[in-house]
Amino acid sequence: MTYQDVVAFVRENPACFIATIDGDQPRVRGFLAILFDDGLIYFTTGTMKSVYTQLARNPKIELCFCSKDFMTSLRISGEIEIVDDLKKKQQLVNERDYLKPFKDKADDPSFILLRLPHGKARFWTIQQNMHESEIPVIEF
Repeated sequence: MTYQDVVAFVRENPACFIATIDGDQPRVRGFLAILFDDGLIYFTTGTMKSVYTQLARNPKIELCFCSKDFMTSLRISGEIEIVDDLKKKQQLVNERDYLKPFKDKADDPSFILLRLPHGKARFWTIQQNMHESEIPVIEF
């Protein structure tokens, strides 16, 4: 499998869970992944949210995407980065209903665009459940 398979799976299954670290406590919450033409995985958040504070302190994350039938999952580990790209932010607020509060203020410093530029991805099926060490890693 290749990174193109990762992107295709994310495009088909954009809802995921992101794990962060809050001190010594893991925190997990749902996010909606965003794919732009550059093929990288993006997310949005706000500076008022605890997830932003956690990522500012420790940008290491793990993502988990699942197929609709739950037979395949995709786990990705890496370090998230904050992106200052007004054009991408404006595109998102124009297209995504949940971002309408930022409609006329995509340049609001509390509106944060996050990107996962590199990482390690693993596809996981029910059949491989007991063979974790044999699952190939896709580095990007």
